[in-house]
Amino acid sequence: MIDQASHRSEAVWLAALGLCILLGFASTIHAAPPAPDPSSIIQSFDVASATPRPVEETTALAIQRDYTQAWQSLVAALEQNRAEMLDENFIGGARQHWQDAIHAQQQNGLSRRIVDHGHRVRVKFYSLDGSALEAIDTADLEIQYREGSQLLSSERIQAHYLVLLTPAESSWKVRILQEIPSS
Repeated sequence: MIDQASHRSEAVWLAALGLCILLGFASTIHAAPPAPDPSSIIQSFDVASATPRPVEETTALAIQRDYTQAWQSLVAALEQNRAEMLDENFIGGARQHWQDAIHAQQQNGLSRRIVDHGHRVRVKFYSLDGSALEAIDTADLEIQYREGSQLLSSERIQAHYLVLLTPAESSWKVRILQEIPSS
């Protein structure tokens, strides 16, 4: 009996040791970056033409995540007429522009509801020091203009935006989000 118990104990110990070795080895392998969030509004994110340096895969994923969050906060801020909702994702000229737009809506008793059908983002510039990224965003949007709960008008547009993102704290912030004429 003692011999069987001893063998069982040794087998358990060896299995535990093997598992520890396997886990230790697995932690040294560099895993691929996580796939983009399926709820992301970004349909395509093209970094092929970025100059003067390439955009690293982990940076591209972080930018897609943060740019999606910025658009989600912009959509909510315009619909609820709450400029403070921009503070987490927008800085500089972009924050000022959209705060002004929200204040104008408030003064006129209006709001905008945006149904976001997706974005195709093409990165044009990524600075050598990693402090700025410029892109062109082609956004498919349905914009509903409202006075209170009454729908005044609705339009579906394909808008083009010049986007400048800069890193701040632990995320990328939108510094410029300016609509540009279609080319």
